Amino acid sequence: MIAAPSPPQFEAEVASRFDALEARFKDDVAADDVRLDAILRHLGPIEGRRILDAGCGKGRFAARLEEHGARVLGLDPSAGMLRAAHRRGLPVARASARHLPFTNASVDAVVFVEVLEHIAPCSLEATLREAFRVLRPGGRIVIVDKNAASLDPIRPWLPAILVKRIDERRGRWMYPPGSRVRERWFWPGQMRRRLRRTGFSNIHSEALLDPSERRCVAFRTVPMTRRFVAWSATRSEGACGP
Repeated sequence: MIAAPSPPQFEAEVASRFDALEARFKDDVAADDVRLDAILRHLGPIEGRRILDAGCGKGRFAARLEEHGARVLGLDPSAGMLRAAHRRGLPVARASARHLPFTNASVDAVVFVEVLEHIAPCSLEATLREAFRVLRPGGRIVIVDKNAASLDPIRPWLPAILVKRIDERRGRWMYPPGSRVRERWFWPGQMRRRLRRTGFSNIHSEALLDPSERRCVAFRTVPMTRRFVAWSATRSEGACGP
């Protein structure tokens, strides 16, 4: 049995894959993207607020949040992805979400967009605790990630996670066959429980209807079959830590 990589090893492999595949990732996100729309709705008014985009990649979501008046700070472990963010003039840093380079209670919101799926399973709790630590009381966390309960948008009679595993074996996914690193998708209730254990309150989740899913009745009528879920929660006033 192959031993699981340590968190630093896991992160190094993730960063190296993003560096290698940087050109495959889009430079911009549409103003009407369902993930962006969910972030804005779950955060509420953001003008003048200090937002940490953890795992910012090329800074495409950070740039859109800045258009709405937020003061966005981005971080990512991939130097290749950060080069595009630098070209945008965004304030970014190369760092791990496990150890955020910010003081306690120093940001108004933390955003993770398809980031936690690339975090080592043993590091997920620590990553959420770090987000809790840097949030000001009353601050919000918003997570947008893949739904383990979703159906495949092309073959909606199949679970998406099954299609993913088959494609991984065929070498059609981001991480090559035999890699000790894999994307991890989340069951909606699982993430809610993790947020609650970390100390967050006012927890909400919402299944997002992606344009690729709108033609299928199953996706329109059964929200939990959809690919993306947004979770949000609040660091309560007076909370001293998990």
